[in-house]
Amino acid sequence: NSVEKNIPVLGICLGSQLIAKTFGSNVYSGPKKEIGFYNDLTISNDSGLFSGFQNPFTVFHWHGDTFDLPEGAVKLASSEHYQNQAFQYKSAVGLQFHLEVNEEMVNLWLDNTEEKLQEIPYIDPKKIRSDIDENISTVKSNMKNFYNNFKSEFQL
Repeated sequence: NSVEKNIPVLGICLGSQLIAKTFGSNVYSGPKKEIGFYNDLTISNDSGLFSGFQNPFTVFHWHGDTFDLPEGAVKLASSEHYQNQAFQYKSAVGLQFHLEVNEEMVNLWLDNTEEKLQEIPYIDPKKIRSDIDENISTVKSNMKNFYNNFKSEFQL
């Protein structure tokens, strides 16, 4: 309904999957869980939404599912393991990753899931915690940049 009325919608992580599903795409388990800070997201399009970003750029991930792009959607970013990290379908934008996190959120998510995460051999909760100081300011800067670009893109 919002997209039909040209109202901007931003879906983050599960929200991006829901947007994809709403517009007819499949959502399914990805090749591996992405949890932690990653600096391998590649901008796939000259969309103004990622204007001023490094390419590749740094984000925080917390997902294991992915989706196909809805027909007519434009891919905005991808990574090695997940081809659809960001997309736009009319006035709806989906981000598979998290730019909205801060130190407290990352620590809380880890506190609530650390035991379960330790069962995944390639995910190290201690390393994720130690990566916070090195990466969080970049992720916050990317969020501010994206937010300003989003407002500009949709004239908000």
